[in-house]
Order: sequence, then structure tokens, then C-alpha cells
Amino acid sequence: MNRKPLHTDESWENDAVWKLLDQVPAATASPRFTDNTVRAARLAGQARPWWQRLFSPAPLAGLATATAALVFAALSLLGPGSGPGNPTAMLDAKQAAAIQEIAETETLIAAVDHLDDFSDTELVSLIGF
Repeated sequence: MNRKPLHTDESWENDAVWKLLDQVPAATASPRFTDNTVRAARLAGQARPWWQRLFSPAPLAGLATATAALVFAALSLLGPGSGPGNPTAMLDAKQAAAIQEIAETETLIAAVDHLDDFSDTELVSLIGF
């Protein structure tokens, strides 16, 4: 059974990598190293938990749009005379406008809370310019 001999402390000191490392000048930190590191840590932020990303404004807006599309599709398929004795829902323009305004306000409030989730184009379209 052949075994390699254990390295002694002298063999580590004679290694070529250590010799190269001895030639490298010592690195010094800049005077603003701490400030730059703290700033980078603040800008990096923390990763939000999966449940918070799920309920962020962007997925909720998509969910609301999909739900509205399904409701309108169901209403158009069922129509006014869909079944015997079934009451139908009539669209009230004033109430629909009020609901639309409330939805836009809620979306703007969510956008203010999470500005980084929206691009400039999306924010401008939310404001309505």
C-alpha cells in the first residue's frame, strides 16, 4: 500500500502559489469603503418572501383583469334570456363608473407603495397623462 507522505510546514512555504502571493502588494480600503458598502447593501435590499411577491400589485392587476374578462364573457354568453325564471344582471353605467374609479385609485395607491415594480411607462399610463 503506497501512501503519499504528509506535507510538512516547509513544503507549504515552498509552494509557487505562496511565493506569488508574497509578491502581491497589500490591498488597502478606500476612505469611503464603509459608506460605499452600506449604500450598496441598502440598494440591494432584501428579497421579499414568496407570499408577498404573489400579492404584489402586478399579479393582483392581472388577476383582476382576468376575473373581469371571465365575468364579461359569462354575461355575454348567458345573455338576458338565459334560463327560465333566472334574473339577469343589468349594467348600471353610474355604478360601473364608480367601481372603475375606485379600482384605478386602489391601483395608484398600490403603485405608490411599490414604485420599483412599475416602469416609467406604466406609471404614466396609471396617472392618465
